[in-house]
Amino acid sequence: MIEFIQLVKKFGTKTVLNGISFRVETGEIVFILGTSGTGKSVLLKNLVGLLRSDSGEIWVNDENIAQFSEDQFLRIRRQVGLVFQQPALFDSLTVFENVAFGLRRHFQLGLPLADRWSDERIQQQVERCLGLVHVAVRDFAKLPAQISYGTQKRVSLARTLALEPKTLLFDEPTTGLDPVTTQAVNKLIQELSRKLQTTALVVSHDMECALAIADRIVVLDQGLVVAIGTPAEMRRSSVRLVQEFLSEAQAQEVQGGLR
Repeated sequence: MIEFIQLVKKFGTKTVLNGISFRVETGEIVFILGTSGTGKSVLLKNLVGLLRSDSGEIWVNDENIAQFSEDQFLRIRRQVGLVFQQPALFDSLTVFENVAFGLRRHFQLGLPLADRWSDERIQQQVERCLGLVHVAVRDFAKLPAQISYGTQKRVSLARTLALEPKTLLFDEPTTGLDPVTTQAVNKLIQELSRKLQTTALVVSHDMECALAIADRIVVLDQGLVVAIGTPAEMRRSSVRLVQEFLSEAQAQEVQGGLR
């Protein structure tokens, strides 16, 4: 369970989050929509400690983590994995080595011998996670520059999955992808959430994607939650911004049908 209570975040005189409150139940897929600059990504970064709120609470299960120290957030980042908008893979490492990097850092370096993961266990975990996101074995030894952008996104997701987080955060996961790859990524988010029983928070500007796979949708505007509900409830909403997103989604559906 994740819950935001009256969360406020300012940058100088600009208030980006102005008292955000909503709850995400275990196993839900929740999309967070809003126009640029409404604090969607800021919200996710507060959840993993990359930014710190000015006031309010962030509950992860039974802990208010809003003012955790950096050392305390190391444990939270094992539970809550953030998949960034850009793949951000290491150019000089192969696909396999990119996914193994975090495992070695967390489960080998600096740990007593009895607590370390063996190379064999790391290999099994890397292969399992790359399999979960449907990366072909033939790509394991390739460098990021040798695979497609869509595959790079899958590898980035596998790297996050390798640490077995209970919650996955996606920051604009389909930005820069063609419609076919966008559908594949959306299907993958839904598939992983159901198969691994993880909670998923997806920051997006794409109502069509949200309507397709979300359990609930949260819409932000000017630092506030202006609408929250199931896809069916969103379709009936009279909130102006929701109506604009719905109109855009309908236009995308029409364009897709004409292809």
